[in-house]
Amino acid sequence: MKNVILGALGASVALTMAVQANAGSLRAVSAPMIVGQTSTATLVGGGDPRYFANAARYNGVVSLIMETSGGSFICSGSLLADRRSIVTAAHCVSGGNGTPTPIKTTAYFYGGIDPDVVPSSSTLATSVSVASYFVNSGYTGQVIDENDIAVLRLSDLAPSFAKSYGLFTGDLTGQDFNVAGFGRRSDTGGSVGANLNPGRRRQGDNKFDYAIGDPAFNGQFEGAFGGTAAKSKIMLADFDNGLASQDSGCRIAVALGAGNGFCDTGRGAMEVMIAGGDSGGPSFVNGRIATVTSFISSFGMNFGDVDNALNNSWGELGGFVPVSIHQTFIRRSMVGGTVPEPATWAMMMLGGGAVGGSLRRRRRTTVTFA
Repeated sequence: MKNVILGALGASVALTMAVQANAGSLRAVSAPMIVGQTSTATLVGGGDPRYFANAARYNGVVSLIMETSGGSFICSGSLLADRRSIVTAAHCVSGGNGTPTPIKTTAYFYGGIDPDVVPSSSTLATSVSVASYFVNSGYTGQVIDENDIAVLRLSDLAPSFAKSYGLFTGDLTGQDFNVAGFGRRSDTGGSVGANLNPGRRRQGDNKFDYAIGDPAFNGQFEGAFGGTAAKSKIMLADFDNGLASQDSGCRIAVALGAGNGFCDTGRGAMEVMIAGGDSGGPSFVNGRIATVTSFISSFGMNFGDVDNALNNSWGELGGFVPVSIHQTFIRRSMVGGTVPEPATWAMMMLGGGAVGGSLRRRRRTTVTFA
């Protein structure tokens, strides 16, 4: 029996459920929940500078702090062309099926050069409250869901230093990409996985291996992930270390009878894997947003995971929602977009704590990270 362990990526206060599903010989265990080849720690802590995301091109990748009745947690997002909208993951702001949004969400922009600033606790960052939430109507709240996408409307324009991004809508299979976010990090790298707190922006590279519903799998792969949500368009990228033994994307494809056409041992020293808190963050192709970060998964050591634990280590896979399948939703949710009939939306609500007039510096907020 092949095991599949799955986890959503918000760095949150608690995990509350596990779901099992069977599909032929594949059994999935799913639960709601930037690690480099080497350390992504702080500079003082020995972090590898190649993973720092303090270049100006990342100034539009934001830290999102969601305040809820059960505590606060962090996700990531990216600024769209209207400069009032942030695209992120739906699971950061909704449990699906119209469940309540956070009590308050704040976007933190940082345009400085210090790679180790935590924007949500720094006076060097600029905060803008979220005024409205637009959650894709197809989002179910399940861990594996290709509709795991939302657009957050800011209460004011983003600061002038923040870069905004267009959408990449081309084919992603076999496409190299760069990913960024504020998720958990590692003081060692892919041999150990995530063991440091989220909150500092990091970046790195990877390659999209294939979609869950790639025709090469003849429909055999989707059932392994369980649930009833649509998932065939989700893109997967494995965490390679240059060795065939950790090439999980290859090993899975071969096991599914798709041959060795998907075998690839990675992008070298810049290859990374997403981690908790990177949820909602962007993957870039040619400087445009190609996907929104959604979840991580492991098929165990028999299929490449270096340690048989879901911890963002070598041999695990990341799940990404392509923006290409949500172009209409995203554009309609932006300022100036044509808002559809209410029935089309799962949620379109006003958020509390909006800032009026001009941008202001953040006030101190206590955030608990799990």
